Amino acid sequence: MTMAAELRTLFQNGAARKWMAVVALSSAFIAVLFWDAIANLWMRWGQQQELSHSYFIPVISAWLVWTNREAVAKSVGAPSALGPALLGLAGLLLLLGKLTYIFLFQHIGLVVAIAGLVASFGGASLLRATAIPVAFLFFAVPPPYWVITVLSWKFQQISSVLGVWMIQLMDIPVYLSGNIIDLGEYKLQVAEACSGLRYLFPFLSLGVMTAYLYRGPMWQRLVIVASTIPITIFMNSFRIAVTGALVQAYGPQHAEGALHFFEGWVVFLICLIALFGVVALLCAISKPRRKALDALGAPQLAPVTPSTAKMKTGVVFGAGAGVLALFFAASAFISTDSLIIPKRAMFAELPSEFPEMRADIRPMDPTVAEVLGADDTIVVNLTSPDGDLYNLYLAYLDAQRDGRSWHSPRQCIPGGGWQIADHQVRSATMPSGRVVNYNRLLIANRNHLQLVYYWYDQRGRSLANEFVMKFWLIVDAVTRKRSDGAMVRLIVPIEDGGSIDAADQELVQMMQRMDGFLPKYVPN
Repeated sequence: MTMAAELRTLFQNGAARKWMAVVALSSAFIAVLFWDAIANLWMRWGQQQELSHSYFIPVISAWLVWTNREAVAKSVGAPSALGPALLGLAGLLLLLGKLTYIFLFQHIGLVVAIAGLVASFGGASLLRATAIPVAFLFFAVPPPYWVITVLSWKFQQISSVLGVWMIQLMDIPVYLSGNIIDLGEYKLQVAEACSGLRYLFPFLSLGVMTAYLYRGPMWQRLVIVASTIPITIFMNSFRIAVTGALVQAYGPQHAEGALHFFEGWVVFLICLIALFGVVALLCAISKPRRKALDALGAPQLAPVTPSTAKMKTGVVFGAGAGVLALFFAASAFISTDSLIIPKRAMFAELPSEFPEMRADIRPMDPTVAEVLGADDTIVVNLTSPDGDLYNLYLAYLDAQRDGRSWHSPRQCIPGGGWQIADHQVRSATMPSGRVVNYNRLLIANRNHLQLVYYWYDQRGRSLANEFVMKFWLIVDAVTRKRSDGAMVRLIVPIEDGGSIDAADQELVQMMQRMDGFLPKYVPN
């Protein structure tokens, strides 16, 4: 029977039409409830290259269900109380996302809500039968911006080192300074766009789908998924090396524009070939040996014995409707402007706190300012009467939401050609008695050294770890309705023959001095 004939037969059934109407109405209500999350998903899929594949994830999930529609139909059981329970969990995630302005919770809640609808109308048996298509939707959920930033930084570092190693294999003189590949006449910066994440995310989802289609033991499927990461890193490094060789031979036009874009797609195709090679290798070592194409079969969802009714259908549907109505009212009550923004002094007044020092306010890099989106920033060079030089940078956000958060200096420093020679997390007790946990970086650029201190001053807490900072952000957004905060960075250059211990003492003294007036600019 053709697809058109199947649909025609289905619509001619009166009971089926009513059932489908209820399903459509419930789905529409979920869409309205999670409308902000859906809009944010659509925006991020379109704006971030590493997420552009996400448009196809729901299509693939729907295709898996339709391809196995007979098995899915045989798995439809009695409505389950698991449905309203999952809808309740989805509603809690929705509220948490609205309270914290972290869309990740709402995105996850949307997938959980879809699972709740499946269990509500088809029982636990239908949810088990469609578990893979539903779970695959999680690959359409974008990681938080700060996770992408951290991953990008890690991939930039690894790709830079491997790329330079490959260039050296071609007998081309090259020097790596941070994320800048110095070829002498030309310099290439391994920026975030070249980190390889735009390969990793789509390639990882493709690897999971390949593992699902692969007919073999579980450990081989896990190998297929795990192989996507080293393949991505190696091939992205190869792309950087080839770009460097072309630039060295023919000029910088080979690092920009259409050719650079084309090289990226060619590398992605090579990644696919490498993944197929992994499948072929696993088939070669299997007993009995088989061909790779024979090991990749059509997607099959196993039918599940329909679940029986443990609660009346009307009770399940009523509970589900009540849960949705409750969270709809609660989400409407939570205003998008409910965060408290405390009063504070602007950073423009900050140089007056150092009357004996000469203050030179430096302009903010427009690119950095645009990415950060801070509500108040200042970059100032302070020169003491003895000639000691300090660089002070502060950035304040009245609300950390919609991707507006801090970029760790550890991610930005390599882009300026500096290498992190040493990183430690330390703590110091201030005159007020509070303890400041801070990051201490010793950075080098050829023969130049600088000592860097930075920490996150967040609603009375001084934190060094980005993950701990995010935890307290969620707690404070829910309990205190605040997500404001600042990042503080201090730098002192170390002259030739200068003492690192003396530089440490200078920065600690500067921290202690700032402790007296910093709360005026960064409220507790």
